[in-house]
Amino acid sequence: MRQQVFISYRHESPEHARSVRRLGEALREARIPVVLDRFYLDDHPAGPDEGWPKWCEDQANESVCVLIVASPGWFAAWEHNTTAGSGLGSACEADLFRQALYDAPGNNSRIRLVCLPHYPTAAAQIPPRLRGWQPFHPFSGNDDLDSLVRWLASRLGLTDVEAPTVAWPPPAAFRPDIANRDREEWPAIVELLAGQTPQRIVLIAGASGVGKSTLLRQTVRYAGQLRIPVVNVNLKGGTVERDEILGKFELELADRLPNFVGQGAKRTHLLRKDLRALRQPVLLLFDHYEDVAGNPQLSDWLSFELLEEVERSPALAVIVAGKQLPERNRGNWHELARHLQLGPIADAAAWQPWVARRHPQFAERQADLSTILMLAEGHPAAVASFCQTIADGARR
Repeated sequence: MRQQVFISYRHESPEHARSVRRLGEALREARIPVVLDRFYLDDHPAGPDEGWPKWCEDQANESVCVLIVASPGWFAAWEHNTTAGSGLGSACEADLFRQALYDAPGNNSRIRLVCLPHYPTAAAQIPPRLRGWQPFHPFSGNDDLDSLVRWLASRLGLTDVEAPTVAWPPPAAFRPDIANRDREEWPAIVELLAGQTPQRIVLIAGASGVGKSTLLRQTVRYAGQLRIPVVNVNLKGGTVERDEILGKFELELADRLPNFVGQGAKRTHLLRKDLRALRQPVLLLFDHYEDVAGNPQLSDWLSFELLEEVERSPALAVIVAGKQLPERNRGNWHELARHLQLGPIADAAAWQPWVARRHPQFAERQADLSTILMLAEGHPAAVASFCQTIADGARR
């Protein structure tokens, strides 16, 4: 038997294929020897000399461990319920695994299912013959990925594995100095910085004066309390160059980016390499994106390099804010992104706790908060300015 893990999957979609590759890369980072067709093609662009059918059969039969990526198409291949000419590789592998399970009844020490985000398989969807063994959900949290790595290491007799998990801090007690953003927006920030969501890109959209920058400032404060380093990039004015942004990476993360910093902090491929190796969380913030949206050199770098890197960099969290945002359909990161739309806050009840906390003198003037909200049309920047003016008058 070959001391390796073979990943068997069916190509359901480009997104699913990327998740499978991401699984293989995560296991490789843990020093687990992984066999995956896409990895083989990276090293052998012409494919195996013996042909794909023989190659797949050998890997399926001779690997010490096999991970079956659960998906409707793979299960259809298992059940011989596919259209003619489709899913031939997974169908062949499924037949080999069926025979292996038949030959060793009740003793399956090498084959396990893994469930990835695109197809979070329920137990009832798994073919009955495969339900008897614990499936892994490696991207649902660090615990399952750690368990998978430990199982593979035990089966392969490896002692020098390194779990590819990230030490995200638990949520901390923190009161953001904002009004009415605790229903969706602030919980999204808390989840992001606790590693509790697969959507590690947060896009915050809104017109001027609705509180985007204020929300980011509170996020920086909260990240500081969690001891998460922040690369905070203000794109306002559109004059920021890529080298200046790279300099911020060097300034804030010098001790975490050895290859990038060691070569002068100019080579972006080394930055990506170091970001992939991080095991302590890092937050990247980009405000006023609309000012660089028309600059292809910078906007393309953000969309096609930096945001693309989030999928392969498990310790990376990114927030982009602006009147305009990167187009989610321009890159392969759209499923990792959460979109928040900020608007006016016209509900007086939502403002009252903030006003009482920030401007206790406000009540002395007997000002009518509803009137202020009407005059400001609920825009947080204007409301805050009115409240400040009224409170200052009370102190005179």
